[in-house]
Amino acid sequence: MSSQLSVLPKRLYSLDALRGIAALSVVIWHWQHFFYVGGSPQGFELTSQPLFTIFSLFYTYGSRAVELFFCISGFVFFWLFAKKISSGDMAVGDFFIDRFSRLYPLHIVTFLLAALLQLMYIRSHAGYFVYQFNDYYHALLNVFLAPAWGFEKGFSFNAPVWSVSTEVLLYAIFFGLCLTKKIRYVLVPCLILLGVYLYEDMPKLSVGLVTFFSGGTAFIVLDHSAKFLGTKKTLWASVALAAGVWAYVWQTPVSNSFILTGIAFPASIAALAALELVKPGFAKPLSFLGDISYSSYLVHFPLQIIFAMVVDMLGFQRAIFYNVWMLVLFTAVLVPLSFISHRMLEVPSQRHIRALYMRRRLRHLRVTD
Repeated sequence: MSSQLSVLPKRLYSLDALRGIAALSVVIWHWQHFFYVGGSPQGFELTSQPLFTIFSLFYTYGSRAVELFFCISGFVFFWLFAKKISSGDMAVGDFFIDRFSRLYPLHIVTFLLAALLQLMYIRSHAGYFVYQFNDYYHALLNVFLAPAWGFEKGFSFNAPVWSVSTEVLLYAIFFGLCLTKKIRYVLVPCLILLGVYLYEDMPKLSVGLVTFFSGGTAFIVLDHSAKFLGTKKTLWASVALAAGVWAYVWQTPVSNSFILTGIAFPASIAALAALELVKPGFAKPLSFLGDISYSSYLVHFPLQIIFAMVVDMLGFQRAIFYNVWMLVLFTAVLVPLSFISHRMLEVPSQRHIRALYMRRRLRHLRVTD
């Protein structure tokens, strides 16, 4: 892979900001949870949700933000890790610890929190809050970060983690792909086509394969374009492509979802990255959204259970969640809580696990020497 994009800083602030916006989109999309009775909504009015005219896009299509996550991950992984893995500079253990330390600590904490809250919830309700498969079997799947590998009977516990579970599979495929060196350029489109083929039988893995490796393709194309055309021409070409695809999406009444998630999303990501090539750090003021993206994504559902229980305990009807002040209050709690989670759980645990791994690795090297 060319080194043209190595001139970029270690962090793409624009993609961090986009990831944060995607996380908050999922939070808004999940506002409908407050109107569930058991596993389905009852008397739910989509357009009555707070500030619907402003956030209608997120209330209606917010679930698509998960595919945007996958696209961003694919782009970033091909940028940061593909060359290292292919050249042998990053071993499987290094890659595993990098991902484990990033994902697992917050996952296990929010899983245990969701499990406890669901036990509290069901004591005063006929069913669990939204997701019903909260048994020992699905608990075991969650412990191993496998609730979306096809062994599950349905969504369970802190269910939004299904996308993280799917990404774990994608990381394994990605690592193996990089070991094929230049053959990966042939295998990437094959994996995208495989994802399209699997859509009916394995929808979670399907959307992951299509969007993750479409994001990777966006990086490969941008990388080579920057090398041969230069950064400014690459920027104009990327923006023109993204604008053209989005124009098609908006003007087509019934559009194939893979056009949106497999072409429009990665084209937009490439355009943002190209802009950062020309104007580095332009999105830095919004990078804090990226810092809290993972926490806000995994914390918001347990927080929803708490809000639902408190409202029920105080004797209010769930219709209170149509009130704009409930959205303001929920956000006012979620955002600071996500910052605290990031600073006091995510970052420290990540550093500790990686430092522990490095110390053990150094001791092993001394013994073998």
